[in-house]
Order: sequence, then structure tokens, then C-alpha cells
Amino acid sequence: MTKKYNSLFIFGAIETVLLLIDFYFIPTNSPLSFSVVTALFFIAAPVLYYFLSRKEETEFTFWFVFYLAFKTTPYLFPMKGNFFKIIFDWKIYFNIAFLLFLVWTAVHFILNFRKTIKQNNTDNQDDYSIIMDALQKSIKFKKLGKIIAFEICSFYYCFIKWSANKSSENQYTGYKNSGVSAIYIGLMLASVAEAVTVHVILISWSKTATILFLILHSYLLINLTGQLKAIIFRKHLVTDDKIIIRYGLFNSLEIPISLIEKISKFEGDYEKSNTVVKFALLGKLEPHNVAIECKNDIEVSLPFGIVKKPKQLLLYIDDVNLFITNVESSKS
Repeated sequence: MTKKYNSLFIFGAIETVLLLIDFYFIPTNSPLSFSVVTALFFIAAPVLYYFLSRKEETEFTFWFVFYLAFKTTPYLFPMKGNFFKIIFDWKIYFNIAFLLFLVWTAVHFILNFRKTIKQNNTDNQDDYSIIMDALQKSIKFKKLGKIIAFEICSFYYCFIKWSANKSSENQYTGYKNSGVSAIYIGLMLASVAEAVTVHVILISWSKTATILFLILHSYLLINLTGQLKAIIFRKHLVTDDKIIIRYGLFNSLEIPISLIEKISKFEGDYEKSNTVVKFALLGKLEPHNVAIECKNDIEVSLPFGIVKKPKQLLLYIDDVNLFITNVESSKS
């Protein structure tokens, strides 16, 4: 378990030792010594971390580590007489340059990603799956990777994804007849109306609270829009040996046909329990018409790193009869 984090442990140990040297062993009248330790802290240690972790393809983590060292160095080391003081005096420009670099990297990633989607788009993979796989390979921490991937996918479907991928006969939608689009649009309009009222009240009380509320509300609208568009563009898949359930910004779920005990139409009420998972961000506000019962517990990854192990799954399929028929034929 700890082996894959060795490079981070080594980096943290080196930085800690350098801080201890700075605090306890370097005299206050030795700017040259401070400069040397500063260089080791914010240049040498991150570079060493890069070489230790480059085989694991953690470029994202490296830039995060380097930027964190850059931001904390002027607060941890004396700058008076320090050779690197001039760099930190101009740090605002380095911050702007770094931000522009991140923007350029994001644009470059999006352009390459669109090409990758066109080249690798198959029934077994969609845009969401490709983004999730790429980010989880770049980020060491699995749960953190899932949370970041969820946020990026939310923005991707909200602002970038505007056309559907090619579909095949064994793919099934779940939004045309469910009324889910009207539910989400109504919810967003209601939230905007409520936000206007709250905004008017807050602006006379605190500008900071108003700005914070505006940011949180914008974030909510982006997530709801991304969720709705993901429901529209992502399609469930039935093959000879498995079902792939793709609902909104939930992780794709692959269910082997051999694991399915029973599949049937089901539109009734249900009791919330650990043995049942419904693919619906809004819970009972969204309809369902299919119940899949599995022979054993199956692991389902929900948004924000939540994991459940139910035996029964509920979801909505537009062409429910054809979906059930194809699953049953695959079982036989």
C-alpha cells in the first residue's frame, strides 16, 4: 500500500529536514546558507520528486508539489539577504505566468482529448470513461482522483460537450420519456428565482457573503447542467456478456450477464436500504422503470467517492421492453 507513495514520503521527509535545518541550525546572519536551503526546498526537492515519480506518470502531482513549494517558501524561510528574494518579490508575475501555462495546458488537453474521443470512441468507452481513466492514472490518490474527475466531467459536459457520439442498436437512452429534462430545468429555474431573492437580501448585509453565495450558486447550476447533459449524451449498453450502465455523472457500472439473477419492469415505490441503489441524483424525484437483481453484492461508485454494495439496481430506460428482451436473450 505504502510503496506507491514512496516518492511523496521521501519528498515530505526531505522538506521536513530542510525546515528543521533552517529553524535550528542556520545562524540568523548567514544569508548564503538560507539561500542554499531555500534552493534545496523549492527547486531541488520537487525536481527529485519528479524523477522518483516520473515512471508512474504523475505530471499533475508534480506541478501541484512544485507550486505548493513555491507558494510556501517565502513564508518559511527568511528573505532578507536571500539570493531568491527577487524571485518572490515578482511572484505575482510568476503566478500569472503559471496560470497562463495551466490555461494553455487545459486548452491543449481539450484539443487532444477531442481527437482521442474521435479515434477511441467505441461502444465500451464514452467521453466520461476516457476522462476518468486518464485522470485516475495521473492522480495517485484514488478517492481524490474520483472527486477531481467528477468536477472536470461536470464542467466538460456543461460547457464543451454539445453533440452526441455515434450510437449503435445495443445502446439505450434514459431521458426521452422520463421527464427528467423538465425536472432538472424546473429545478434550475426555481434555484435562480430563489437566488435572486437571497442575493437582494445579502447585498445589503455583506458584499463578501453575496459574492460567496453567487459562486456557490453558479457552481450548483454548472453541476446540474452537466448532470442533465451527461444523462442525455451517455447511453446504456448491452453486449453478449455484460451490461454497462451509464447514468449522468455517476461512474459507469459494468454488470456481467452471468451475475444477473432477474431483470424486470418495476415502477413502484421502494424502501431505501443498503441493498438497493437507484441511478438518480435527485432520488425519488426521478422515475425508474427497470429493476435488476444480482446474485451477489455488486460495488457501485457514486459521486463524491461514495461506494455502496447493493444487490438490486433501479434505473430508467426509454425502450424498456427491448432492453429487457436483449438482456434476457444474452442470459440464455
